[in-house]
Amino acid sequence: MLLASATCVFARPQLRDLNIQVVVEKNGDARITETRTMDIDSEGTECYIVIGNLNGSELRDFGVSDETGQTYEYLGSWDIDRSRGYKTNKCGIVTKHDGYELCWGLGENGSRTYTTRYTITRLVKGYSDADGFNYMFVAQGMSPQPEHVRLTIETADTTRLVAENTGIWGFRYRGDINMVDGAIVAESSEPFESRSAMIVMCRFSKGLFEPADVRDGSFEDVKNRAFEGSDYVDEDEWTKEDTWTLIALVAGFVIFPVLLVLGQIIYVWRARRKVNKDLMWYRDIPYNGNLQRVNDVLNAYKYFNTDYNNLLSACILKLINLGGITIEQSQNDKGQFVQNFVIHDLKDKDRQPKLLKQVHNIFKQAAGNDTILEPKELKSYMKSKYNQSITDSFITTLHTKTSISQYKNELEDVRQVFGLKKYLQEFSLIDERHVSEVSLWKEYMIFATLFGIADQVIKDMKKINPEYFNMDQVAQQMADDMTLPTIYSTMHSSTTRAAMSKAQREAEREARASGHGGHSSWGGGGGFSGGGFGGGVR
Repeated sequence: MLLASATCVFARPQLRDLNIQVVVEKNGDARITETRTMDIDSEGTECYIVIGNLNGSELRDFGVSDETGQTYEYLGSWDIDRSRGYKTNKCGIVTKHDGYELCWGLGENGSRTYTTRYTITRLVKGYSDADGFNYMFVAQGMSPQPEHVRLTIETADTTRLVAENTGIWGFRYRGDINMVDGAIVAESSEPFESRSAMIVMCRFSKGLFEPADVRDGSFEDVKNRAFEGSDYVDEDEWTKEDTWTLIALVAGFVIFPVLLVLGQIIYVWRARRKVNKDLMWYRDIPYNGNLQRVNDVLNAYKYFNTDYNNLLSACILKLINLGGITIEQSQNDKGQFVQNFVIHDLKDKDRQPKLLKQVHNIFKQAAGNDTILEPKELKSYMKSKYNQSITDSFITTLHTKTSISQYKNELEDVRQVFGLKKYLQEFSLIDERHVSEVSLWKEYMIFATLFGIADQVIKDMKKINPEYFNMDQVAQQMADDMTLPTIYSTMHSSTTRAAMSKAQREAEREARASGHGGHSSWGGGGGFSGGGFGGGVR
């Protein structure tokens, strides 16, 4: 019984390949040919296609043939309860309240190829700004689910569909949609699942077609509805203000850049002069030790080129100071003693700044179960597409945007930042050292790293109090000049690579969102016509 049951499971009907060819007439009608390559067994009596929500279109000229060249007899109205033998070499239509089911008999078992042909009138709709459609060519919930789908859309005449006259988008399947040799090709890259469908939206320039169905409203409204829930857009939507800013910049690209550069230099110079006027040393830690806020101040008061590498290095030192990282010596497989970067749980994690928690989380996950973080593990983790959401979130948090205008009411806090930097730069000039200041030396090392002057400050500290680094193990690890640079450089290069990858994906998404093709969106596609739920073998 078990063997018989297993045989039944593995012998169920299968849809190996579904190839759909759509030829669009000048008036917007579409002649559609679907070729199914299937494995058929004793299950079921018929195959059927669900076509609903026609949105003003009509279905005509339905016909079926198979791999033998046999043209099936068209019965018109179809009775789904008739026997398999009766349905063999026959086809027909079941009319539903919301559309149709195109049906034909399965016939003999084995490897079969069924070709269905039908016409959908008025597929292309006319809108005020463009012509187009948003249509579900493969319904959701088919059984069996297709292992591979390829959809081709072309014109009935010699008109080529290219980026200059056509925009294309795909929804609800894993795969791509592109323009190939004057036609649109949508193709799945993974077998369909229960939630899969194939919705294709196309926008055509006016004059390409002469649609018989002209609608009120714009195609842009159709597109916006389809984009809801898709990955063609993100939370930072393009606004009218962004458009006007872009127009202004493009219109004056010869004059504005020069004026902007000169204006920026003068603006920053005046702000820096105000901050540095009668600047005194500051011995305490500004902004309650929040490294990112201090780095934001440093970036805001730079003439050009924001920097985040020193911030990452300072975060690593901060984690060492908090006990989240230690540098420990162990013996490797070759019997050599090496320094290892060991990751521990972070105390009071919930109270730490978001960026620091993200850095620690990346280190901990990259290190794995042995908690030893090797540079190659960190590099591999940051490159992996499986960790993309984590690294993208980290990059977004890291690259904060700041300007001097944000600190117009925080002048004293800003002066404290630059006062501490001045104090550390002139550290060797100070003769007296209070006990309270020595307790801040580890924080000083962290901020010296943030300021980019760590080597000189640590050198001055060792000159003033050489015993301090022998007595304080954490301070000794923070001053390590053998192990830390390797992790620094790996983190910096991996972060740069991750940021470039994120920017490239965002640029690709913008190109896809504008209709240039690319991979399809799993979500979205709302407002579609055609398709529905179901279809396959029954």
